[in-house]
Amino acid sequence: MVCFLTILFMCGRTRAQLQDKVDSLYQILNTLPQSDTARIKIYGEICWVYATTRSETATARIYADTINQLSLQLNNKAGEALAHFYYGAIDRFEGNFGESEKHLNAYIHYHQEQGDSSHVATGLFQLGTVYFGMDEVDKGLKVLYRALAIHEAADDLSSTNFVLNAIGLAFKNSRRYDEAIEIFQRVLQTDSLDSDVLMNLGDVYSELGQPDMALGSFQKALQVDRASGAGWAIAYDLEAIGALFEKKHLYDSALYYHGQALNIRKQLPNKKEQGLSLCHVGITLAHLNKFEESEKLLMQALAIANEINSTSLKRDAYEMLSMLKDLQKDTPNAYRYYKRYISLKDSLLTEESLQQLSELKTRYESDKKDQEINLLSKENEVNKKEAQRMSVVKNSVVIGTILMILIAGLIVYTLNQRLKNQRTLAAKNDEIKDANFRSQLSELKIKALHAQINPHFIFNCMNSINEMILNGENENASHYLSKFSQLIRLVLENSENAEVSLQDEIAMLKAYIQLEELRFSGRIKYSFEINDNIDCENTLLPSMVLQPFVENAIWYGLMPKEPRNDGTITITIKQNDGSLICLIEDNGVGREKAMELQKKTIWKKKSLGLKITEERLRLISKELKQQFIHITDLKDSAGAALGTRVEVNIPIL
Repeated sequence: MVCFLTILFMCGRTRAQLQDKVDSLYQILNTLPQSDTARIKIYGEICWVYATTRSETATARIYADTINQLSLQLNNKAGEALAHFYYGAIDRFEGNFGESEKHLNAYIHYHQEQGDSSHVATGLFQLGTVYFGMDEVDKGLKVLYRALAIHEAADDLSSTNFVLNAIGLAFKNSRRYDEAIEIFQRVLQTDSLDSDVLMNLGDVYSELGQPDMALGSFQKALQVDRASGAGWAIAYDLEAIGALFEKKHLYDSALYYHGQALNIRKQLPNKKEQGLSLCHVGITLAHLNKFEESEKLLMQALAIANEINSTSLKRDAYEMLSMLKDLQKDTPNAYRYYKRYISLKDSLLTEESLQQLSELKTRYESDKKDQEINLLSKENEVNKKEAQRMSVVKNSVVIGTILMILIAGLIVYTLNQRLKNQRTLAAKNDEIKDANFRSQLSELKIKALHAQINPHFIFNCMNSINEMILNGENENASHYLSKFSQLIRLVLENSENAEVSLQDEIAMLKAYIQLEELRFSGRIKYSFEINDNIDCENTLLPSMVLQPFVENAIWYGLMPKEPRNDGTITITIKQNDGSLICLIEDNGVGREKAMELQKKTIWKKKSLGLKITEERLRLISKELKQQFIHITDLKDSAGAALGTRVEVNIPIL
């Protein structure tokens, strides 16, 4: 039996080597009866030989069809799953990521039912690279870590290295360079001729401004790939070397390498990669003042991007066109293309806004510490320096507040755009139902985010910070700002995922209550009571499901309470079969009094949290009749209100 993973990950071959491999497989095939299920495996190996050339995927698809037809005739479910794998790989090589995702999920599902972890990991690796191709890095990393755990448990070094390489590439793209270098060097310690890892390591050195180290890695990779005859890999190597010369303004050398890469990619079926080469050649020609040729190639790249609907390729094409027009001194068109580039760049924004928020907070705290040191070293000018310090702090916080509001708005807008642009898969009836189910969850997730941290709450926080600064409470302002940025980060991180750990949900709730406690001058006390038998880190539940109830308890239960210093919220979490029982209990004025008070106010805050949460829980559990939320009015023996208890029954994911 030929090792499946060896066939799966093998590099490209020369034409002669490819034909020799196919001929040897046909010799085995001719010895087998027509009804022998072993023929399925041999056809699969032939299919993979053609698929990994990335230039003969049409031939590979014919063999995938043969596998599927033979498996149906023999009623061989494993063979049908194998056909899905090869269809998925071929579609990935051709850039048809949506189709590839469907086939690979079918392959993984079959082997999960069979309890075959090795084949599950094989499918997960391919699926992770598909998500990277779709610009969904977070999903890709999640899938690859699942594959890595399986391979490490099986002590499979070769497969572990392939998965590590993909993870290292994701770290590189996220600018976590030290982690990326560590992973790539770990792989090279066991396989020094891995051209993919050499290329990725070279990219890291290039981005770190170490061109000599980068060129050395690229040239080693090119030497390895030319020996194997893998055309698609050679094109990657040439493109990387060309980009390196382009950074050094050696445009003639850059054009030579980019041109070779483009010639190779014109013979391959992946249109996105061909479009990238057109962009590189086009902008290099522009730097050589060959503007007419440059514009022609860049418009070809844009046409390909529109044809395959690739946002990242459109972004790159518009950026290059803007640079071209700028070099031509055509300011109006340069600005027009630049606006389109910025629009597409913003739509691909991930965690940059969160990083800016963190840097803003760090700069504020650093400036404050520097000012305090200056005051201690110049005691004879204490009054003058105090006035200067107050002025600087006040200006910093005002500017910081404005920037945070803008960043928060940008983050919310970006998240909404990403959620609205998610693709809906449509195939069989069950897949359609699942797609509708996910769409409804996404809509409820948006509503929940709006109900949870609304603009009114954000502006209240900004006003509180400003008031503290004006009153000279700089330490309180810094503490409040730290808590606020922590809450914003937790909410946005949790909103990215359909489910979060109980530990993360509790951390977000604590941050929210602590911020409200600061804003209302310590009038809120709270406690969490969690059963010891609950594994908070590994228990998953829908993200941001408890906060609306805590908010209602604070605003409607505790804020109207007199005296105002004994408001208490108790959150109790227990586990019962396949669900969590969460009790949110306050000693506030009760629902009747809260409704009476709200009718007397001019501004009426409309809370949608209860309705949205119940809809989300019903969709997740798919139980239409079950009641997930129970509200109890707490009263004493005389009928006086003692508070409110909300019981939420949450399915464990």
